[in-house]
Amino acid sequence: MERCENSIGEQEKRVVKFIRGRTRVVHNVSSDLRVTLRCGPCGAIRLSIFRLNLISHINFWELTPSSSSSWIWKKLCKLRLIGRHFLVCDVGSGETASFWHDNWTRLGPLIHVTGNNGPLTVGMPLTDVVRDALRGRSWWIASSRSRNPIIALLRSSVLDPESMIDCMHDDVYLWKADHHAPSNMFSAAKTWPALHPNGVPFPWHKSVWFKDRVPKHAFICWVVAWNRLHTRDRLRSWGLNTPSVCVLCYVVDETHNHLFFQCHFSGEVWRFCTLRAGLTPPSQFMASLLWLKSASTFKNLSLIIKLLFQASVYLIWRGRNLRIHSNNFRNPPQIIKEIQLLVRARLDPLSRLQSSGPL
Repeated sequence: MERCENSIGEQEKRVVKFIRGRTRVVHNVSSDLRVTLRCGPCGAIRLSIFRLNLISHINFWELTPSSSSSWIWKKLCKLRLIGRHFLVCDVGSGETASFWHDNWTRLGPLIHVTGNNGPLTVGMPLTDVVRDALRGRSWWIASSRSRNPIIALLRSSVLDPESMIDCMHDDVYLWKADHHAPSNMFSAAKTWPALHPNGVPFPWHKSVWFKDRVPKHAFICWVVAWNRLHTRDRLRSWGLNTPSVCVLCYVVDETHNHLFFQCHFSGEVWRFCTLRAGLTPPSQFMASLLWLKSASTFKNLSLIIKLLFQASVYLIWRGRNLRIHSNNFRNPPQIIKEIQLLVRARLDPLSRLQSSGPL
């Protein structure tokens, strides 16, 4: 019995010591739970683990991960500069939000506005929370008579303290993506466009990336549109000792504009594909690419012309490479025949799908 009582007593002492040790971090853990953006209990536990083991009492925005930290933790720390612009704080009681580091004013993090001398000028340490800036029922800087521009700027940007003094709920961290309203839900669909805004569309993009295209043909056409094929003029500009003459006609130096379609070899291929339809396209590549947008008002004919154009570009470039690397010479009629076979093979399943109609 005495052994049992002694054992129970020792267990009670361990429990008391455990509770006393953990009460020191209850406030930090509760802050992490409030910050959680509806991640559920698992998300809250992960945040608490990060806070206890990785962040401790260091400000998250200032800490430097140690060399022994995990790979994922180092990556998360590198994303702080990106994610900081999206994280805003809705101040409640002001007991959690950092006065200097959190985005709780219309100016963003105040440390970015005032610089590193801001805390020294204002007289508030970097570790202060928003509520530490109160003196009674007003801001401490409101009573300052200093004419320092930093203090004047902060005085005009801080919120009305009345809503914070008697507030019972803690500060809430929200995710604000671009022009959308702040929310306690993270949205990848809203965040991605904010990180990667859509650029100005090029007028020729629908002539390259259209429905029912042949992927490898479209890719080569896209590379030509950006003038990125390794034609001989580009190879020579890089300092390579290579002949400059076009291997298809052996008359003019090889360039993008010459190869598509000013060369009489490639011009013969492209003209044959359009003359059968009674069309006269431009002789330059970019002009032809723009011309495809309005080549025909009929949907099926427009698709066929686009397929012929991309197949011509692809097979002309392929024929050029075969001449250089395999000594395989193919004349325009052979390339035209292969274009016809490729386009027919692409159109056959499409025509069957149209004839069958919806189920």
